Formats: sequence, C-alpha cells, structure tokens
Amino acid sequence: MPQNHTVERVALSLPAALLRRVEALRRITGLTRSGLIREALEGYLRAARRRRRVATYLEGYARRPETRAEIAAARASAARLLASEPWE
Repeated sequence: MPQNHTVERVALSLPAALLRRVEALRRITGLTRSGLIREALEGYLRAARRRRRVATYLEGYARRPETRAEIAAARASAARLLASEPWE
C-alpha cells in the first residue's frame, strides 16, 4: 500500500461461502484479509476504468467512423511496418 495515505476502516458483510474463498486465497497468497480485499477492489476499479475508456473509444468511432481513405492509409502503414520486421 502506498505510504503517506490515510487508511479508513470499513466493515462489510460477505456471504459465508465468499468469506471461505477469501480466507483460502489469503492463506495461499500470504496476504492479510484487508490486503487481499484491497487488491481485489483495486483490480475491479482498474477494470471498470478500462471498460469506460473502451466504451468512450467505441462511442467516438460510432459518431465518426474511419473513412475508406483512413483505413487504406492504416493498412499501408501496417504493411510497411510488418515488412520491416525480421520474422525469423
């Protein structure tokens, strides 16, 4: 966990089966319960941010799709770059 950050305590309720899975993974990883849950939440938040960025990207292309000329230019550029790679 980054230093110089305040830490807040929270209480949460979990179904017994989920808590058993958390405890089993905690024992395997050596993390504390708080550490495991913190890492899980951080991963969830990263994934949510990525999903929002992908949705924004897709919305942009839906509003303004690539033109045929832009697609042709991208293909030509990719072909030039790939031709210069040593594939062996």
